[in-house]
Amino acid sequence: MQGIEYANMPPDAEIIFRQWLLDQTAITDLISTRVATRLPLEPTLPFVVITNRGSALINPTSQTAINESDFSIDCYAGRWGGDGTKPEPDYSTASNVAQVISSQIFKAGSSMVETSGGTKAKIYGFEITSMPTRVEEEEILVANFSIGVTMFYRHSE
Repeated sequence: MQGIEYANMPPDAEIIFRQWLLDQTAITDLISTRVATRLPLEPTLPFVVITNRGSALINPTSQTAINESDFSIDCYAGRWGGDGTKPEPDYSTASNVAQVISSQIFKAGSSMVETSGGTKAKIYGFEITSMPTRVEEEEILVANFSIGVTMFYRHSE
């Protein structure tokens, strides 16, 4: 909007949400640091992919730039068949990863996040928009459970 200067615009939602996931021991106990915005070719599994489906300022005319970002979280598990072996989807592990992530999000309160690059944000909370759902992806031949989440956050000093 013309005439309004936004101080401290919210940082990139994906890096903030990824860091929040990595700050949760219950999650990293299952997946280590295997969280990215796309599934690499033949990754070590389980692996979590976060996709920002869209973001918007909650009140675009406010001097406080609070953002809401909608995410799809895909939890993959199994064994790839790229080395000549038969692929083996692991629905139990994929479901467990999705359930643990959902549980951490559900009980999360507000928190501060700081990325390894020094970007800081205050997360006010989350809203689960869809509970873990099994997704059939025949082309990759591994198990996938997907979750929908909205994150509410702002820049922090």
